[in-house]
Amino acid sequence: NSQYYIEDVRKNIINKLSYEKVYNQGYNINAPINLKLQKVATQSLRNGLIAYDRRKGWRGPIKNIKYSNDWFNQVEKKFILEKSIDWQIAIVKEIDKFSSLIETQNSIQGIIRYKDISWTKKDFEELFKKGDIIYVKKTDSNSYSLQQLPRINGGIVVMDPFTGRVLALSGGFSFRNSEFNRATQALRQPGSAFKPFVYALALENE
Repeated sequence: NSQYYIEDVRKNIINKLSYEKVYNQGYNINAPINLKLQKVATQSLRNGLIAYDRRKGWRGPIKNIKYSNDWFNQVEKKFILEKSIDWQIAIVKEIDKFSSLIETQNSIQGIIRYKDISWTKKDFEELFKKGDIIYVKKTDSNSYSLQQLPRINGGIVVMDPFTGRVLALSGGFSFRNSEFNRATQALRQPGSAFKPFVYALALENE
């Protein structure tokens, strides 16, 4: 996911050259982004944010609604995340002691099993109510794991210290959820760095 990188380049170029020149005079912009490193950096940031957030426990569903065939139309578009995160929105249909029956936004029936909620340290009857809207991630043909949008957020930058080229950059967990770029706009102190590539990670509570 390179949206944060691309948007930061776009804003900087427009600021330096003007909107008119960039969009109406045929400019081609070349950036030193390394797509393989970008993918690794984005996934590493997301994994770290998820792991940290899970240690703080389960905060509850997105919302609770009455089930109907068009339930997904009742979910605000702001909760839909980009495809690269690979989560779906689902509704809880049935609950028992050892599992929960869900239906995804694509009308697919699935099961959440206890091993996929163990991080919450709760059982299904404590965790869910019928009609809860949640994030899930597919784990096999009909099984899903429970996901939670991290409350904490952060940014990551990968650069070559010898040339100053920024090879990868991610400014948050989800660009669609928040376009604020924590790598270039948050002005936070970096958390760690190493060579030959410089890696800077900053976390913030929102």
